[in-house]
Order: sequence, then C-alpha cells, then structure tokens
Amino acid sequence: MGLHAHTGSGVFDVRNWHEVGQLLGSLAARFPHVRAIDLGGGLGVPEKPGQVPIDLAALQGVLDDLHGRWPQLAIWLEPGRFLVAQAGVLLAQVTQLKGKGAVQYVGVTTGMNSLIRPALYGAHHDIVNLTQFGQPGSEVYNVVGPICESADYLGHERLLPPTSEGDTLLIANAGAYGHAMSSWYNLREPAREVVI
Repeated sequence: MGLHAHTGSGVFDVRNWHEVGQLLGSLAARFPHVRAIDLGGGLGVPEKPGQVPIDLAALQGVLDDLHGRWPQLAIWLEPGRFLVAQAGVLLAQVTQLKGKGAVQYVGVTTGMNSLIRPALYGAHHDIVNLTQFGQPGSEVYNVVGPICESADYLGHERLLPPTSEGDTLLIANAGAYGHAMSSWYNLREPAREVVI
C-alpha cells in the first residue's frame, strides 16, 4: 500500500520532490497501512544548449532527508526517460532542400513516424549535421520529414552549417520514446533500431 503523486516530467528543481515527499510523508501518518510513498518522477533531461542538468547529489540529499524523517516508509522516485533518453539518437539523411521566402527547409528520410515527440507536443531535440561536424552553424533551417503532414517536423529554426543533399543529420535524445512511439503512419517505415 502506498501513496503516489504525479508531479509531471522534465523536472530539474529537486525542491519539487522535497515538497512532494513532505506532503506524502505527512499524509502517510493518516493511513496506517501505507508502506511506501512514490514521489512521481520525470527527472529532467537537458535538451537545449546551456540547459543545466539536474543536480543528482542534491537529489540524493533530498531522498536522504525524507528517509530520515520517515524511516518506516520506502521512498520511490520514477526517473522516467532520464535513464535512456541520451542513450539513443535518430540518424536521417538529407533528401532535399527548399525555401519559401526567407524560410529554409531541410527534408530528411524520416520524420514523425520515427520520432513523434516534436510533432505531438513540441519536444525539442538538438540536431547536428554529422557530415559537416565541426563547422559553425550559419544557416537557419526547419528540419522536416517526408510525410505529407504540416506537423511532420523534427526541429524548427535550427542553426546548422550549410547543409546539402546526402548529408547525415543526428537528432539527439531519441533514446526514450523514439522507437516505442514509432509507427507505419502513412505507410512509411520507421527508422530501424540498431543497438551498439
């Protein structure tokens, strides 16, 4: 028997779990059969340049404090995609370049059928041109997939080096939900999963 909180995901501030833990620990006193409190989860995964990663030492301090206050309770925390997000990337080859006025588009071999997070809820995934690796970004592109949908994009307004057909792009942090949420939408084969 336990008490569980759904605190959302992508949390970087460890004070969040301290507040939730104090609330659940206090509530547990009202329920004599409670043996565990689950703080929820979704440890933040840095996605954008300059985003500070979660302070794991501070998080351990929070868990130690909660366990010290309620030693009779198991303290659970769900790490979410934190464990695997950075362990996987999506590779796609550039198939076309086009422009509409000042907006430049890079079309690639796969899209929302292989990584739906950007289209579904605007998730940010860093994009790197591996073929031009080390070259400074000087062009702003929208990176889009081959599916005939206006939502089929992997990244809006990304600063990349001048990009050409045949270049290989890396879309980062695809280790969580990428393959699991992929589909044959519009009869497009999703990217193959290769474990190294």
